[in-house]
Amino acid sequence: MVRSSFAILFFIRDSRVKKDGTASIEVVLTVNGERCSFSTGKKVKVSNWDKAKQQVRGKDEEAKSLNSFITALKAQLYQKEAEQLDKGFIITAELLRDAYFGKVETLKEKSLLEILKEHNAERKAMVGKTVAPATYWVFEYTGRLLKEFIKSKYGREDLYLREINLGFIQGLHSFLLGEKKMGQNSSTKHLKFLKKLLNLAVSNSYISYNPVNAYKVEREPVEIDYLDEEELRKVINFDTPIPRFERAKDMFLFGCFTGLSYIDIKTLSSEHFEKDGTGRIWIKKRRVKTGVLSRIPLLPIAKLILDKYKGGDKLLPIQDPADVNKYLKDIAILCNIKKRITFHTSRHTFATTVTLSNNISLEVVSKMLGHTNTRMTTHYAKLMDKCIGEQMDKLMDTFTGDADY
Repeated sequence: MVRSSFAILFFIRDSRVKKDGTASIEVVLTVNGERCSFSTGKKVKVSNWDKAKQQVRGKDEEAKSLNSFITALKAQLYQKEAEQLDKGFIITAELLRDAYFGKVETLKEKSLLEILKEHNAERKAMVGKTVAPATYWVFEYTGRLLKEFIKSKYGREDLYLREINLGFIQGLHSFLLGEKKMGQNSSTKHLKFLKKLLNLAVSNSYISYNPVNAYKVEREPVEIDYLDEEELRKVINFDTPIPRFERAKDMFLFGCFTGLSYIDIKTLSSEHFEKDGTGRIWIKKRRVKTGVLSRIPLLPIAKLILDKYKGGDKLLPIQDPADVNKYLKDIAILCNIKKRITFHTSRHTFATTVTLSNNISLEVVSKMLGHTNTRMTTHYAKLMDKCIGEQMDKLMDTFTGDADY
């Protein structure tokens, strides 16, 4: 267990001086900026208290006795800290106070990241059976985000379950939306997993209630965006000296010309490529999300991107999802594309602009996308019909004008 920042201060309150001129000696414990105080049960004349040295002035027996008590109490508190660390506790100011008074239970208290680790270990054994790899990846990613948030806000490695309250949930949501620059729906996904995790903790009697239940967060309705041909060409022709933007652009375009999702590109390897009798190269890979086999011909732009990164540590150097979406937002602005672009926009673009608008049949597009049925793919076709209708309305307005026929 990581040692906390721990300080002990002895003091007296001038506002609580009794008629006989004495005041109680109190102690304040500070752990990682959080404080709690308690009375030592000892009194001292205010005139005899040395604030700077935190001890009693003088060499008489009373002064010696009180100073010995203060020294012994300080040693006891440091000893309690060491004992609680050995037992696996996360050190807090309140915990040390309770330990001093013998109120800490001998059973180890559960922490948030501890039950997350237990949950993920159990689910990892089910990957490919009852848990999709993409779902497990979300579990792991949420864990990394929680650890980063706790370190950033609390300066600690973990929190006890009893410390998770509404303030923690609100802070986490703000952290995801602000510092991690996530959208509402992405942040909601992580909060829903946290809710599930804490519900399991309630079921196991680790805590009595789930604070996430009191925090209402709704998904925003999502309108599927895709790039039309003009916008896609803008991204293709986008030139930048910034390496992170170039990588984000290349990974996005690879998605546009293969239809593969983020996680499927991240897990793509050389074994997923196959050359047929005519020399055409195919990507044959089961979708991480559903396990359905996708069969996609390797188009020239996708092949150029693969060749560009040949010889690297990974087949394709795709960035973390939050980062790549942030870079794509900047790229859209620089390309004067007035749409909210995320990495998943590339899959939508493949389904619409690259395939359906070029007369590839619904059934073929469905197979390449790894959809379980054409009903899912029909959504893209309806989206295109809506877009065509809107453009035709504009065309009609242009040619109608004020003419009188």
